[in-house]
Amino acid sequence: MKSDKEKTKILFDRDGKKIILYKEIKDDIVNLFDNIVWGTGDNQYEHKDSRRRLELLDKPNFVELHTNNQLAGICLFINRRVYFKGKSWNYFAVRYLFSTPEFRHTGIASRYAGKAMELVEKRQAEPTFFIGIVEHRNKRSFRLVSKVGYYPFATIKTIGFSRFFPSFSKKVRKIESESEKQQVFKLLKDFYSDYSFVHFNSVFKETYYIYVEDGEIIAGVQAQEALWVIKNLGQGWMKAAMKVLPYIPILKTVFNPKKFEFLGFDGIFYKKGRTDALFSVFSHLLKKHGLKSAMFWADEKSPLYKELVATKSLGLLNKFTDEGNSFMMVKPINVPEEQLEKLKQAPTYHSAFDFL
Repeated sequence: MKSDKEKTKILFDRDGKKIILYKEIKDDIVNLFDNIVWGTGDNQYEHKDSRRRLELLDKPNFVELHTNNQLAGICLFINRRVYFKGKSWNYFAVRYLFSTPEFRHTGIASRYAGKAMELVEKRQAEPTFFIGIVEHRNKRSFRLVSKVGYYPFATIKTIGFSRFFPSFSKKVRKIESESEKQQVFKLLKDFYSDYSFVHFNSVFKETYYIYVEDGEIIAGVQAQEALWVIKNLGQGWMKAAMKVLPYIPILKTVFNPKKFEFLGFDGIFYKKGRTDALFSVFSHLLKKHGLKSAMFWADEKSPLYKELVATKSLGLLNKFTDEGNSFMMVKPINVPEEQLEKLKQAPTYHSAFDFL
């Protein structure tokens, strides 16, 4: 068994500043994640149940900045392989980047974040993509990642789904065998065959549900429970709604900023023209979990986003999430230009696990 010293690598140590890399999930870091206010300005919220979410991440790499032996900031990378048209690439996503409360307004973590990213980049021996997801109103993070070579690659939409009265469907059930799992995996690969940055690492980490009709799997999705505390949400009517919604009984079941419980939908697919079957699975899962709301994320140019929004059947929650755009920021390392162009033309794949 490795000692804590063996698990930890010091990447930088100079003038009282130290950058440390490790991969285990520490209790004090979990507590910190639970209490950090994410976002800036108009969009701010807290994530809860951090330990469970961190344990589900792909190969987490924690990079800490210490100044004079005090923890000042954390940058968390997740590592996986992504695919497009038979090719694959190494992929690091900057999943979280934040200062600790004591250093939040000093700017020190931001100044050293670029150095941390550079040090992780230098450790890669093959063509690699570094990815950062930045909320469109978060100008500070946009400037930070732009300064170290990231550029906008795609726009990601936050899609809300809600039902005041979700219902069970007799045609919806969880997958029951290894052969069904392999069948779903093939259906997912076919559904996302024209998407870039595809991976299904998160699929089957939770129970996967399918819609079956005459023995055929028509649609499928898995769900992860999430709890956020919304501190701020946009301007205008949305800002006013933040103050009113917690006091309107039926509306707060869909969106209660003080305790926003929802499902994150992942590994979505459906047979062409059968969005109705997918919505039946969505509704079934809401009913099963005793919730009214769910969210998922998709490239704005993807068929998934366009087709589901075109139904106009997503429900009230989508009125609140519709402006929740994010930029997928990319920094390719040793990736040929012709590959980059093909990847950019394709819609990008996104997993709910990367947003919850």
